[in-house]
Amino acid sequence: MIGELAAGAAAATGMSMLSGCFHPRVSLFGPSVWHGPRSRPTVAVSFDDGPHPDFTPRIARALEAAGVRATFFCVGAELEAHPAVARALLAAGHELANHTFRHDTRRDIMHAALLEADLRRAQAALTAVGAPPSALYRPAVGIRTPAVHRAARSLGLTVVTWADAARDGVWPLTRARALAMARRARPGDILVLHDGVRGGTSPAAREATVAHLPSLLAALRERGLQVGTVSSVLTA
Repeated sequence: MIGELAAGAAAATGMSMLSGCFHPRVSLFGPSVWHGPRSRPTVAVSFDDGPHPDFTPRIARALEAAGVRATFFCVGAELEAHPAVARALLAAGHELANHTFRHDTRRDIMHAALLEADLRRAQAALTAVGAPPSALYRPAVGIRTPAVHRAARSLGLTVVTWADAARDGVWPLTRARALAMARRARPGDILVLHDGVRGGTSPAAREATVAHLPSLLAALRERGLQVGTVSSVLTA
């Protein structure tokens, strides 16, 4: 009986630790934000893993057509590879933020010193394209460990997760899923999609994001929800 209780406690602890690492709305190891004040009918739309030379400009055109601005959590290596794309985002009024330099989900997230160096390099890549030093940091894949929070504190960064995700890094976005995402949105929510192509993500998945982003934006507007950057939503 004692052994069963101990095993159950260990399992519960393990589940809690996993939730702290992976669940975007659990802040077990340190503070994170996934929504802003609920007092204004505004949501933040954000994009991860870019900039990409093909998909990011097309996403930016969809945002421009809807008359909205968004936040792009950029990978530093992609900023260095595609600086003109990043500068065009800034010129269009979008916000650029820190999504690490090399998007490592193995060593860096377990070693605060390694991650701090990586985040500093990403900050330098942001300023090199003309962006102000970011106060916002979205960990790679949203994974949060004690080391992730220590590194964020050392740089004075706010860890940003999300209220809802399109999951378009795994599955192609459909119109039905885009509309469902809009129906679930609450004032102040931070939503996440992807403009970059990393790991096993297929270009077809990102084509789907480009195709169905207008449906998401239109559905949010029909609900009376304005779209803004993460910073604008957090400071509403």
